[in-house]
Amino acid sequence: MKHYEGMFVLHNRELPEGETATQEEVVRTLIQRAHGEVAHSVMWANRELAYPIHGNQTGTYMLVYFSGPSEMCQLLNREISLSDRCLRHLAVQIDELPLPDQVPGPLTEPSARPVRRVEGDVGMGMEDVPVVEESAAAAAGEEPTGEKEKKVHEQLDYKNVYVLRRLITSQGKIFSRVRSNLHAKHQRELRVAVLRARMLALLPFVAR
Repeated sequence: MKHYEGMFVLHNRELPEGETATQEEVVRTLIQRAHGEVAHSVMWANRELAYPIHGNQTGTYMLVYFSGPSEMCQLLNREISLSDRCLRHLAVQIDELPLPDQVPGPLTEPSARPVRRVEGDVGMGMEDVPVVEESAAAAAGEEPTGEKEKKVHEQLDYKNVYVLRRLITSQGKIFSRVRSNLHAKHQRELRVAVLRARMLALLPFVAR
C-alpha cells in the first residue's frame, strides 16, 4: 500500500435536481472507486480561483490523505476525468499518513501583526504594543541568513499560498536564488511548490 496527500478542486455551483452528495462524499467515492481508502479529509478552502477553470471562477478545495495500491493513481485519474464535479486534482506520494493532530487545518488569511495589551501609567488605559520576537541578531538589526532560510524552507509547500506569493514577482516569475537567498536544493523545492500551486489554481501563471 502506498500513501498519498491529495488536493481536489471541486466546483461549487448549484447542483442539478436530485443530486445531494456533499463535496467530501464526492471525493471519497472517487477514491473508493479507484480501490483507495481515505484516512483523513479536510474542507481546506472555498475561494476564488487564480484563473477560470471550465468557466468556474470559484472552487472548493478538499485536502485528503489516503492509501491504495500502486495502480490506484491511474484508476483515480480515469474516475476524475468522468466526474463533472471535480475540476482539478493533485496526488503526492508521502512516506506515511499523518496522525489526526498532524493534519493541516483549513486555509486561513494572513493575520495582522500581533499585538499585546499592556498597562499604562496611572490614569491611562490599556495600550496596544506590537509583539516583537527578539534575538541577538534581531537586536543588531538583522536575522542570521541560515535561520532565515531554514524558516522559509520549512514553508516551501504548495499549500502555503501566502508564503509562495511573497517569493514571486508582480509579473508571476519565481525569485532567482540571488533574491530568494536559498540554496540550490531549496530553490528547486520552491519551483516545484509554485508549479503545483499554479496547477491547482492557487497561484496564477501570469500576473493579471
